[in-house]
Amino acid sequence: MSAVIDPFILEHAPGPLVELDPALVRARVACAELLNALVAVPDSDLEYSWTWEGDENEVRYGFYRAVELLQLATSESRRLLADSPSTEARDAAAAATQARWALQGVLATLTDADLDVDPGNDQWTVRQTMGHIIGGQRGYAWGSAWWLSRRDQPRPPGAQRPPAEVFAAIPEDDDEARGSLADIRQALDDVVDSTSSRYATLTPEDMLVNAGWAGIPVTIGFRQWRWSSHIQEHTIQIEKTLDMVGRRRSEVDWLSRLIGQAFGRFGATVFGRESAGAAAPVFERVARDLNALHPSIVAAANAAVPLPEDW
Repeated sequence: MSAVIDPFILEHAPGPLVELDPALVRARVACAELLNALVAVPDSDLEYSWTWEGDENEVRYGFYRAVELLQLATSESRRLLADSPSTEARDAAAAATQARWALQGVLATLTDADLDVDPGNDQWTVRQTMGHIIGGQRGYAWGSAWWLSRRDQPRPPGAQRPPAEVFAAIPEDDDEARGSLADIRQALDDVVDSTSSRYATLTPEDMLVNAGWAGIPVTIGFRQWRWSSHIQEHTIQIEKTLDMVGRRRSEVDWLSRLIGQAFGRFGATVFGRESAGAAAPVFERVARDLNALHPSIVAAANAAVPLPEDW
């Protein structure tokens, strides 16, 4: 499961690439399947009985249990990797994957029908915003590749922008978010994974290379830290769009957002590294635990057994 990096980046910013660790991939798949299962639980079922560790609890706690599992695993992974040095470039890519998973926690609660609802007043639909997020991530990577390709040249006078022809072959934002919600969610994963595969390996010297952003003189490092804030900025925009179209968030929606955020923090501990290393067993355990968790939660919700009055 590896996304294909754009040839433009490899041509203008050649260098080492890093693949997704298989243990991380398995944990990601398990989290995505858990989210897809749990978002179907209606709020009205959250107070039914769910048996956990031999005792009765409420279905609601099953969602929080997923968050707790991920929080514990994040702590374990960080401690196991404490002696394994990171870099600014890797940390910036890790911040982007955290932002990506917070957004995935929102997208998991939507349906295809939510993508194209017009909020009015010339505001973007969810699909249009997703096209901009995905296209923006690709554009940051292409622009940085161009700046890296001229690293030994003096900073040009005037506005700091690549020539227009640099982006002549880049997809239009409208083309980045075609298809179903599942297609768009996969496109988001692919663009974050593929761009990070190269940029997580940049050196400290690479991060200091002259670059531009909105015409302003900045460094490659500035542009790379902008990845996460750009995703966060437009995640808020999507939430505002949902408000504008009257798409009220349910409690399950909010719980799903918490799970997405928790997995983002967990995945960020190894995202962009050559391997999960000492933390690989933690990721394998999380995959198993999440795979085992959601069937019992969904079954309990469907069984609709009330908790005892004295619970």
